[in-house]
Amino acid sequence: MNKKMKIVVIGGSGLIGKKLVNNLRQQGHEIVAASPSSGVNTLTGEGLAEALAGAQVVVDVSNSPSFTFIPKRGALYQWESEDNAAMEFFETSGRNLLAAEAAAGVGHHVALSIVGTDRLQESGYFRAKMAQENLIKASTIPYTIVRATQFFEFVGGIAQSGTVGETVHLSPALMQPMASDDVANALAEVTLGAPVQGIVEIAGPERVRLDELVGRFLRTTNDLREVVTDVQARYFGLVLNNQSLVPGDNPRIGPTFFEDWLNRSIPQQRATKKAAAAPTPTRPSPQKIAPALLLLACGIGFAVLAVTRASALDLDDKSKVTLVYEHVLPNVAGKSIKGVLVEYKPGGSSPAHTHPKSAFIYATVLSGAIRSQVNDGPVKVYRAGESFSEMPGDHHGVSANASETEPARLLAVFVVDTKEKNLTMNDTK
Repeated sequence: MNKKMKIVVIGGSGLIGKKLVNNLRQQGHEIVAASPSSGVNTLTGEGLAEALAGAQVVVDVSNSPSFTFIPKRGALYQWESEDNAAMEFFETSGRNLLAAEAAAGVGHHVALSIVGTDRLQESGYFRAKMAQENLIKASTIPYTIVRATQFFEFVGGIAQSGTVGETVHLSPALMQPMASDDVANALAEVTLGAPVQGIVEIAGPERVRLDELVGRFLRTTNDLREVVTDVQARYFGLVLNNQSLVPGDNPRIGPTFFEDWLNRSIPQQRATKKAAAAPTPTRPSPQKIAPALLLLACGIGFAVLAVTRASALDLDDKSKVTLVYEHVLPNVAGKSIKGVLVEYKPGGSSPAHTHPKSAFIYATVLSGAIRSQVNDGPVKVYRAGESFSEMPGDHHGVSANASETEPARLLAVFVVDTKEKNLTMNDTK
């Protein structure tokens, strides 16, 4: 299929969607990047008919917006996911999209799925992905399902999901991850080809153990956490084996090796051994503080809604900080606790700043994803339900929304001197 086509990319504002849209546009095709922000909502059906009118191909790379995993309190290896929300999203979205495609006469439906979906049905999320695949197979529209392995870009998130204190507990199961650029390129080839009426698997060029892969990532980014190999460690709620995350026979192989991706994507993280060996203060375990902060977040929900405009500080037109509560700690003389809600619009950020020398800070991402850098450490991405801490006097070089298309919210809990009024001191350099 070399002629110019109209192609609709559902989820066109996401990581893969953006790359795919750019790839196909460069090849001269008419591309509609469809997402709720552009007025196309597959859950409600809003804008679907208009977007699909005259389209030859639809590519669905969307994902459930409520896809998060939250650790259960007191259980190191037990996780619970928003199973019902994921199932509702993929079934409702899938039915609406396929019905609209049938009405518009679309000739090829392409969907991005995950290698191992059929083997990971213990997870509600993978059951939802399987339901999506089954809807596609049962429809009358010619289709190709592309199952991809894990992306290099999510290795940091995998490390965070297994973090307990200064250690990262991970399975030694095999995987074959790939670069998101290679995923988008493979999707473009499938999109411009004929429907295969089946599944195409795509993977990276290297088969590697999960614990080894994350260890290489941590060393490259000068992250001092230690990887602990544990065959019972959960991968977003699942116990893995060597077949769980690897493709079957004859997958399409992307060209990018992990080391090449690291060298290209995080060159600034390859600092000297001296920086890696520098002593760092011991920080509280994110896993230990997360449950308390999540409960705290739930407890102040109504307070957040009731906060007046006078208690909010606009950092710029895309971010806002609101003091949602404050009280003196009765058993700790001279200390108070303050809860601060930071809201980022898409692409929003906070200025670089330094916290008071009396302030201990525990932060939890409530929604979206946050990029954060403390002192001269690596820039890390924390997603909904994940936590991090900051010590007295820490410099916050980066605090920003990791997404250009979705909002994000962060709850920061300060334990600080009661007399301290300024929780941050913005850099004036």
